[in-house]
Amino acid sequence: MTAVLQVVAYERKYRDEILSLMFYSRYTHTHLDWYKAGNWLDLDQKIVLLAFDGDHLAGVIGISEPLNGATWMRMVIIAQGYDPMLIMGFLWEQLRVTLMRMQVDKTAILVINPWIARFLPALGFNYIENVVTMHRSPQAVPPEPITSVVLRNGYLEDLHAIMAVDHAAFAPPWQMSATDMRLSQRQAASCTVATIDNRIVGYEIATRHHTNGHLARLAVHPNQQGQHVGQHLLNDLLQRFAKRGVKVMTVNTQESNIRSQRVYENYGFMRNGFDLPVWRAAF
Repeated sequence: MTAVLQVVAYERKYRDEILSLMFYSRYTHTHLDWYKAGNWLDLDQKIVLLAFDGDHLAGVIGISEPLNGATWMRMVIIAQGYDPMLIMGFLWEQLRVTLMRMQVDKTAILVINPWIARFLPALGFNYIENVVTMHRSPQAVPPEPITSVVLRNGYLEDLHAIMAVDHAAFAPPWQMSATDMRLSQRQAASCTVATIDNRIVGYEIATRHHTNGHLARLAVHPNQQGQHVGQHLLNDLLQRFAKRGVKVMTVNTQESNIRSQRVYENYGFMRNGFDLPVWRAAF
């Protein structure tokens, strides 16, 4: 189909049309973490561009809030009957210009939907590494590590201190925004902080669904790494979740993060083969 395309910035009046396109199109990529699609579209900080062929919505591309020069591709939808490469290329070029003006020079994408991978090289994306999933079956929890760290519940008023740990522990684009962190705290079944002299030096956020748990985030400030802070947080989480009937735990981590994988392995986690590629465009 020959298309004469016009790019339009997202407005709320397009929300239902985007959700409908997402439902019917087989060319859909979403990586929204804590959000449902409609709620994510309601965020102020995201950037979403739409491609119209006349009155027909041909495609959508959306990124998360830019943070420290980096962002994630969160939404790509191409309408049936259109060339995905044509629509994606058109939208990406428009978006890339916007990002460069904002001094954002890296965009990453987690390839959850395999169809999109074959188009990424032509858009300037390169494969970086995998995100791996680790699984823990029911078993005894190792003895609690000896440490002077004090654990307590994390609260919304701890947000800035938790963010400081997160941004020290992770490099862009792996850092969480304040908006995402606030929502993750609200939705979590567990949010625990580790303190030394009343100063937050680590935290964990985990979710629970019936007898399954997922460690969504575990971070320790680099100045305290090697002092068993992460092990203490993990040990405490596993003990508490076991008492609440959680039998299976999962966690995701970067394949290059060997240190975290070793910690999880010591607590009975094993890779389950569910790996997702991460691609990145730098410009």
